[in-house]
Amino acid sequence: MKYNPFNLKTLIPLDIQMLAGEPNPIPEPTPEPTPEPAPGGGGQGATLTLESVQTFLNDNDEGKKWLQSFSDTRVTDAIKTYETKTLPKKLEDEISKRYPPESEEAKQLRELKAQFEQSQKEAAREKLVNQALSTATEKSLPSKLVEFFVGDDVEKTTANLGILEAEFNAAVQAEVDKRFKDGGTQPPQKPGQTTTLTKEAVLKMTPDEINANWDEIVKNKLL
Repeated sequence: MKYNPFNLKTLIPLDIQMLAGEPNPIPEPTPEPTPEPAPGGGGQGATLTLESVQTFLNDNDEGKKWLQSFSDTRVTDAIKTYETKTLPKKLEDEISKRYPPESEEAKQLRELKAQFEQSQKEAAREKLVNQALSTATEKSLPSKLVEFFVGDDVEKTTANLGILEAEFNAAVQAEVDKRFKDGGTQPPQKPGQTTTLTKEAVLKMTPDEINANWDEIVKNKLL
């Protein structure tokens, strides 16, 4: 029998139980199941579903208020968008459809027609002014005021000049009477006009005026 210097039995003690595959004496902990959230609680921790959202919006008072407010806001925004973006374009399209753009030829024709009508008006007014100046010269009316009384046609111009003549003659007569009175004499009597003489007026008359009114003076015994 040979000598074995490496006696494994004496050097390495073997654990027979370990080699036999004995399980770990300390078991791993089993995970506990997560508890499901209880119903209610304002929706905190609840699973969000389409049915729960519909129920909240249809049955809950706060949900109904929120949905109504949201709907009103969307409608208002839609109206504003329509008024600012869609409506102006529709109006422009409708106007363009009813009143198509004017062609260059039609534009030139319209401008020529407007120029002709304007020249006709100016010529007609110039003719009225000349006629009014002629009438004013015949009646000794101030020519500088004539243009203010020219009307749209001959009839209106003639009527306006009649008003000017009446007012102008009345103003002239009032100024003449004032100057006669300021000079201490009786204004001259117009044809067909009767004036009641007074003794004071006769005393202020010149000899020529007394002779001119002698019959009236004697009749009324003013001397």
